[in-house]
Amino acid sequence: MKDLNTLIIGGGIGGLSAAIALRRAGHGVTVIEKDPEWSVYGVGIIQQSNVIRAMDQLGVLDAFLGAACGFDAVEIYLPDGTRVARVPSPALVEGKPANVGIGRRALQKVLGDSARELGAEIRLGVTAERFDDDGEGVNVRFSDGREERFDVVVGADGVYSQTREAILPDAEKPQFTGQAVWRYNFPRPADLD
Repeated sequence: MKDLNTLIIGGGIGGLSAAIALRRAGHGVTVIEKDPEWSVYGVGIIQQSNVIRAMDQLGVLDAFLGAACGFDAVEIYLPDGTRVARVPSPALVEGKPANVGIGRRALQKVLGDSARELGAEIRLGVTAERFDDDGEGVNVRFSDGREERFDVVVGADGVYSQTREAILPDAEKPQFTGQAVWRYNFPRPADLD
């Protein structure tokens, strides 16, 4: 496969991970992110063994683990504080934790720094306004007036993807399922494993 000139729409976790993988494979990468501040929302996320393996495959595992808190089991407690279960988790990368907790801002920094260090161009405050796919490549018009041609366009712009809407206007739309998650940052006690 020739070196591809790739556009990734969306500078979040998925877009930056794709950028890192494509750069490591020798492809040209431009990432556009509509938020000019590149804001990161949310408190933190739990990443299981498969993500740790993926971070290893991307070549960012040390930076990722340096920004995270590893753990090898999940404990379940009753509201009165009684522990009812400790469930060990298998590690998929030898010598590394099975799971980690990481702040979204910390994860974004690890991925963004890695993508840039590998040579991905990241443009903030830019959106793709029009696509023209002729079967050989895609001409893209951007909100800043630029027009460029790419071999591949990757839509990584989230659950309410404007890219998906432009390419597949009749595709089903995301629907709220009625589920929610509340998260909060607490200080980590020294004895918490």
